[in-house]
Amino acid sequence: MEQTLDGKPMTDNIAVEDLVNFVDFNNLFYSPAFAASCFDLTTRRLADIESENGLDIRRIPRGASSARTYTAADIFDISALRRTLGQAKGLARQIVVSTFVQKGGTAKTTTAVGLGICAQMAGLRTLIIDNDPQGDTSSMLGYDPDLGPEDLDEMGIPADRLVDGHLGNLISPLLRMRPFDNKSLAQVIKKPFGENGIHLIPADSYLEDLGVALDASNNPDMWYAKWIEDATNGKNPDCDLSGYDLIIFDNAPSGSRLTKNSVASSELLLCPVRMDKFSFRALIRLHEWCARFAKEYSYSPAIAAIPTMFKRNRTRLLNNLVRLNELFPGGVTEEKIYFSEDYEKALDVGVPLMLWKGANKETLNAARSVYSEILDRIRNLAKAG
Repeated sequence: MEQTLDGKPMTDNIAVEDLVNFVDFNNLFYSPAFAASCFDLTTRRLADIESENGLDIRRIPRGASSARTYTAADIFDISALRRTLGQAKGLARQIVVSTFVQKGGTAKTTTAVGLGICAQMAGLRTLIIDNDPQGDTSSMLGYDPDLGPEDLDEMGIPADRLVDGHLGNLISPLLRMRPFDNKSLAQVIKKPFGENGIHLIPADSYLEDLGVALDASNNPDMWYAKWIEDATNGKNPDCDLSGYDLIIFDNAPSGSRLTKNSVASSELLLCPVRMDKFSFRALIRLHEWCARFAKEYSYSPAIAAIPTMFKRNRTRLLNNLVRLNELFPGGVTEEKIYFSEDYEKALDVGVPLMLWKGANKETLNAARSVYSEILDRIRNLAKAG
């Protein structure tokens, strides 16, 4: 094996530490117990659904017999079937939500992806839009925005993992200043877990140019809202969003023009926050930012503040939680995301936590409880009209 100038091992002239952690989601296999837990079903009931509807789930040898094994696509196919059978329901109307906290490291991307996966499993057709030029959401779902066609070929990564379009390509036709080539939704959309899984509009660093174009436009904070309205009501034949129940924007930790646009188009802000003093200060800034936004636009989305990295029986954290509820009365989730090394390990493995079979059962159940609570809020918003 060759060595770099600083002594690091190389593989085919690529430093080992620089290799992308490519995960082929089609080659991740789950047990019946894991698949059933995604729907809060027993394995027996899951098997009955498959038998009653002629689902062909692969089997692997196990001793003298065999056992069912599932891919993520299989799990999402079952979710779509349950919706067709009336065992899971969509929303009364489409809801748009955004992540936003003016501080990094609070689990915004983990929240956006985790909620999207749980929403899709619950029967909601979900679109995640990576609204951060850094592209962390895209990377978490298997689309590294820093890799070009040659990189993918050299690393043996399938060509369909290329990020070759983003939100700017879809919104550009609305703007006088058009920084990107026009593309249809079909040219930009990614489906990491198949047609029945969550869908993704990825991002890369060029998305920053959309912010420049928005700055030069009239009503610069309202273009996302117009784009969604047109794309949902049949006014944009190249971009049909009418089939989605839930649209989730994941934002950078800043109040940029891109973020303001997503907030202006949203009915709910997802605000994951650690209870340490530094993150809590970010929540206070968020409260002030929302107040300014509401004053300027006579509109303010609902807040879902989510305590993250929480540790039990810590007096300081409990005191901060009390203050958080005072800042956002009725907006703080009852459930919490508790501290767990599983989150970091899932990132290292390259699999979203909600689909990582190596996660501790308690970690998964706590996260599912939080996302279930948020989904209840989303359903209530949809019913309220």
